[in-house]
Amino acid sequence: MPPLLAVALMMSPFAIVGCLKGRYALSIVGLFVLFGIPSILAATRLARADSWWAGRFYDEAKLIQTGHRYPGRSNVSDALTL
Repeated sequence: MPPLLAVALMMSPFAIVGCLKGRYALSIVGLFVLFGIPSILAATRLARADSWWAGRFYDEAKLIQTGHRYPGRSNVSDALTL
């Protein structure tokens, strides 16, 4: 198995969680860049307030925190913010 494919398969759970948290750019880039570190960061960071993850798992206090960190609609700068 090619090494790039092996890294992508190992990092895919992190990329899926990152996408559910609304961190699309970091998740997808992390599949193929820097041995998956961006995917791990996307999966462990706070989810965006308008993401599926936030609506499902966050209470009111956590949603307020995400609203302060990521104000407004989704855009490129929010997607790349760590």
